[in-house]
Amino acid sequence: MRRPLFRKITIVGVGLLGGSIGMAVKRLNLSKEVCGYFRNHKKIAQAKRYGAIDTGTNRFAAAVEHSDLIILCSPVEDIKTKLGALKRLGMTKPLITDVGSTKAEIIRAAKGLNFVGSHPLAGSEQSGVSHSRPDLFKGSICIVIPDQAPRSSVRTVCRFWKTLGSRVVTLSALKHDTALAFTSHLPHAVAFTLAAVMPDHCERFAAGGLKDTTRIALSHPEVWSDILLSNRTNVLKSLDAFERSLKRLKSAVAAKNRKTLKKLLVCSRNKRRRILS
Repeated sequence: MRRPLFRKITIVGVGLLGGSIGMAVKRLNLSKEVCGYFRNHKKIAQAKRYGAIDTGTNRFAAAVEHSDLIILCSPVEDIKTKLGALKRLGMTKPLITDVGSTKAEIIRAAKGLNFVGSHPLAGSEQSGVSHSRPDLFKGSICIVIPDQAPRSSVRTVCRFWKTLGSRVVTLSALKHDTALAFTSHLPHAVAFTLAAVMPDHCERFAAGGLKDTTRIALSHPEVWSDILLSNRTNVLKSLDAFERSLKRLKSAVAAKNRKTLKKLLVCSRNKRRRILS
């Protein structure tokens, strides 16, 4: 049996990602104890039943006490709040990481803590521990942010995600937020907007195309309002680029310019094919 890397791991927010981390940690015997922090104490029994945690509490100080790895798995604004709480508790020694979808604001909030930012590119539009699974991270990319973190802490966090099955890539917070604005935040914004403009009387005619392109509009509104606002500058740049692209397509359609329209569609299809490879 694998020797545990940690004595106690605390997961703050045991939803889809936090629950999947807990299940994987327990399956791989990476920690002697997995503790979950919950705002709603009624969810503790459910998380235990699914095998995501060993212990749970709705008292934050008790949850992080004696932890040598704390993983923040709540929305971005709550992650920042919890980092402030950890500072007030004097938790400067334990290793802290997160799963937040934006990084610059979180890195700034973590100043003075032993913090290494993480962003596992896994999960789905579903939420809650009932959708968690221990192999969620297998084969997926996890971006680790080494900004202002001790090298030994970065190595430990990279090792942790690799053990869970992720392919680890390191990026600065700036490069992360710029890239994710186009690859994740913009697609979600477009999916939400596309779903919103659909006339009610057309909904019963929705087929695969609409369902595929709006699937991620089922994502949690609280989580995504946090993400879009916390990466506001980059999101606005990506939306500007999308508007310019949409305007080119709209102009080609309005002018009945088949040649230009076809060129735009061929270019888009070729880009999509590169994503598949």
